[in-house]
Amino acid sequence: MKLLFDQNLSHRLAVTLASEFPESRHVREAGLASATDVEVWEYAKESGFAIVSKDTDFSQRSFLLGFPPKVIWVRLGNCTTAQIENALRAYLTQIHHFELDQESSFLVIGRSTEMAGVNATIRYDSESQVLEVELRASGEIYRYFDVPASEHEGLLKDPSKAGYLDSRIKGKYRFQKVL
Repeated sequence: MKLLFDQNLSHRLAVTLASEFPESRHVREAGLASATDVEVWEYAKESGFAIVSKDTDFSQRSFLLGFPPKVIWVRLGNCTTAQIENALRAYLTQIHHFELDQESSFLVIGRSTEMAGVNATIRYDSESQVLEVELRASGEIYRYFDVPASEHEGLLKDPSKAGYLDSRIKGKYRFQKVL
């Protein structure tokens, strides 16, 4: 997968991740340092790049318009370039599956919470209201949309995580199987 790193990320990522993501570029290397989001989007679309950004703009655009291009949304808060590099390497398998997935338009990389008692990891983004449940045994990821923060909090507090998912999340919210 060719990655196009947004202006809010270091240009060094294209170099340090070249072995994992050949032909990746930073927007400034593509002559897009002061380009609008629409210009970056069109460049990525026409050139076969996936956009990597820390901003919500591209994930929202991806949610509304679909792909191409695909978007990888880095949700790590204030962090170093090395931490972003490490996160992208840690998600290497998911990113390659994401590339092949014909239904997914954006992938969220960020902090995760382990679900006690369940062989799964959950991730929640309050801005987009997306809840992800990753089953560690199979590697499958289920993404639920428009999930209120109160449901996420309820899931974390409930002693039966699987029961909460079955009774309160599954079948109630639109979902997408990622892997």
